[in-house]
Amino acid sequence: MKKLRFTLITCLLMALAMPVIQSCLNDWNDNDYNNTSLTIGTLKIIEGKNYYFNLDEGGKMYPGDTTYVHNYSLVDGQRVFIHFQLLSESVTGYDYNAQIYRIENILTKNIIPLTEATADSIGNDPINATDIWIAGGCLNIQYQLYYSPNADKRHMLNLVTNETSGTSTSDENYVDLGFRHNAYNDMKQELGWGVVSFKLDNIANQTKGKKGLKVHVNTIYDGERIITIDFQTTTNQSKNEIKNHLQVSSSQLSF
Repeated sequence: MKKLRFTLITCLLMALAMPVIQSCLNDWNDNDYNNTSLTIGTLKIIEGKNYYFNLDEGGKMYPGDTTYVHNYSLVDGQRVFIHFQLLSESVTGYDYNAQIYRIENILTKNIIPLTEATADSIGNDPINATDIWIAGGCLNIQYQLYYSPNADKRHMLNLVTNETSGTSTSDENYVDLGFRHNAYNDMKQELGWGVVSFKLDNIANQTKGKKGLKVHVNTIYDGERIITIDFQTTTNQSKNEIKNHLQVSSSQLSF
C-alpha cells in the first residue's frame, strides 16, 4: 500500500471549526479527533451504494469501514473532505484502504456565464483567493471572506465567463474567468475560510489549445487581482496543505 502524504494537517486542529460545519455523523469522540487524518478528493460511485475517493494527491481510497458514517447522500463527482484512519488490509485496485469517520461536502458548482442581465445577482463583493489548483476535473479555490455569524445570512460564490459587452481577453493564450462573491449585504464581522470547486467540463471547448486560466478576483485588500493557472503545472499537482480553520460552511453558501 502506498504511503499517503496527507493533504490536510489533522482533524485535531479542525475541531476549532466544527460548530459551523455540517456533519454526517454525531458519535465520534475526542480520541477520534486525535487519531484521525484529513484529506481532500472526489467521490466516485461504483454501483449502488458502493463508492471510493479519487484523492487530489493521486491514488484511490477505498472506504473499507464506514461504521461512523450515517445518512450521507452519495453524489458522483462530489468534492469532499475525508476524515479517516488507514487500515492495514489492502484492497485490490486501490492505493489506500481506510476507516471513514466523516465526509464533508465541498461546495461544487458549474461555471456560469456573466451577462448584463445576471451581473447584479452574481455580484462582485470582495473575496480573497488564497490558494487555487486543478484537481478532480475542477478548479478548486481556497477563499477568504468576511461574514456574520447569522445562520440565516447566505453568501453566493460563482466562477464566471464574462459575456458582457465591451469585455476583452487579457491574453489570448488563456481563458479569462471571474471569481465572484455576492454577500447579500451581510455584515463584515468575522473573517472566514472555505473551499469551493468549479467543474471545468462545461468550458472544455474554450480551454482547447490554451495554456491555462486567468482568474480575476476583486480582493478584500488590494482590489482586482489576476491569478494565472497553467494547465501543465497545476493539473495533477499535489496539495501539500490547505488551511485547516474552515469557518464558513457550505450551509452558508447559496447554490
